[in-house]
Amino acid sequence: MSRAFTLLLALLCVAGSANAGAWLRADGDGFLSWNIKIQDGADTLTYSTIYAEYGINPDLTVGLDMGSDEGGDHKALAFVLMPLSREGLHIAFELAAGTLDKGAAIRPGLSVGQGLSVGDLNGWWTVDTRARITGDGTALAIDTTLGVNLWDETKLIGQVQQGGPLSDPDFLRLTGSVVWGIAPGRHMEAGLTTGLMNAEDFGVKLGMWRSF
Repeated sequence: MSRAFTLLLALLCVAGSANAGAWLRADGDGFLSWNIKIQDGADTLTYSTIYAEYGINPDLTVGLDMGSDEGGDHKALAFVLMPLSREGLHIAFELAAGTLDKGAAIRPGLSVGQGLSVGDLNGWWTVDTRARITGDGTALAIDTTLGVNLWDETKLIGQVQQGGPLSDPDFLRLTGSVVWGIAPGRHMEAGLTTGLMNAEDFGVKLGMWRSF
């Protein structure tokens, strides 16, 4: 498989993030990201998110997820990540609690991922499934992500995002982004999104990552 085809697959077939997902943070390692998204659909909307993770020990990562979710609802959630498998497939369980759109919310989730190698390139894939449980009911969100490490500190990340019941998703969105290093432990992210079903027509995403 040619390198050009691999890069096209990464961008088009699957917004990127560096959340641990199926991989927990190492003991004492931290991560912080901030991003802003401007989406153009029936109305032009802007919203931002702050995401943080910290490795307490090899079997426990804690974090915060604040800002706006995919549907534009405001959220403030604290979460824990615990590993279920580290052999072959990486599998982790997440439990988050806090507020979503001014109401109490619980967000259990399961992440599955694995490293991959194609020719001279290496990367990863993950499937993150989360249930949002609020007083208004339960909704399911699934993010399928493919990432490729291009060269030093530069990554290409693609993602398909789905929200709502599996049989009739509220929205379906395709995103792609490029992440590059600007200093030790610091990265910039720039990406584009497009709605495939019940989502914005077009969006632009900008973000910053900080590892510590």
